Amino acid sequence: MSDKIYIVGHKSPDTDSVCSAIALANLKALTGTENCVPCSAGKLNKETEYVLNYFGVAIPEVLESVEPKQKMILVDHNEYGQAVAGTDQAQLVQIIDHHKVGGFQTSEPLYVRIEPVGSTCTIVAKCYKELGLTPEKGIAGILLSAILSDTVIFKSPTCTALDKEIAAELAAIAGVEPMSYGIEMFKASSNIADRTPQSMIEEDLKAFTMGAHKVGVGQVSLMGMAGFEDVRATLTAAIEAHRVAQEMRYLCLMITDILTDGTELIVTGENPEEVAKAFGKEIVNGSVDLPGVLSRKKQVVPQMTTYFQG
Repeated sequence: MSDKIYIVGHKSPDTDSVCSAIALANLKALTGTENCVPCSAGKLNKETEYVLNYFGVAIPEVLESVEPKQKMILVDHNEYGQAVAGTDQAQLVQIIDHHKVGGFQTSEPLYVRIEPVGSTCTIVAKCYKELGLTPEKGIAGILLSAILSDTVIFKSPTCTALDKEIAAELAAIAGVEPMSYGIEMFKASSNIADRTPQSMIEEDLKAFTMGAHKVGVGQVSLMGMAGFEDVRATLTAAIEAHRVAQEMRYLCLMITDILTDGTELIVTGENPEEVAKAFGKEIVNGSVDLPGVLSRKKQVVPQMTTYFQG
């Protein structure tokens, strides 16, 4: 165990989980806590790589496990099932998140800040403001990027007025126009030809307990569906193989088209029709059509959880 405090997001890290860790570590340093280390709980996806490269921010170290009492700060999650190995035995000192409370126990009191906003980075940026501090250009840029990513350029139903307000302030510091930059960010990471089926599955995958079932829900965001049919069969087979390997009842992958504001939910498992019923739909060719659905957190996971716990 070291005297460092690791700041880390969830497994299968996305832009919000990585950028919130980096920005929070920077804030801690500015306020006198020098031993905080921002980490990524796995390999960066293409979007996050683009964001960090664009703003010239260093890639954080990868942290996939921690020793039993290691000090940790969790960002963008609060469930042990989504955390790096060993987190349940670590010494948690703080949690900053924007998801539902997932049921966790700690041996000591800690600071917990969970707000119903579109991005964890909105909360971290708010912390800077509350302390009278202005993030430097690079930090402002990655905070903005995470907000744009998690809110799907403000289209997601999870987006709040605060997300938009904070994003506008960060964009002014970063020197970018939010909408045009957000489109370029999504374009840079949405080329199917550049991705393997496994990378599409793992780039933003979360495991949930729904009733008696372990269910995985991942999400891939695309700027249009060009090229998708060419990989559909291979991708579906890879999803099923991953489901079996992870011993999940179901594994679902949201293929979200930002241009049409809709999602195709690919479902694998013993009885995929059961998942379709959670949305009052039928399964067609192994997937459920979900027009108008952009948010896993607000439009997919709650519906499935309610169904399987009923």
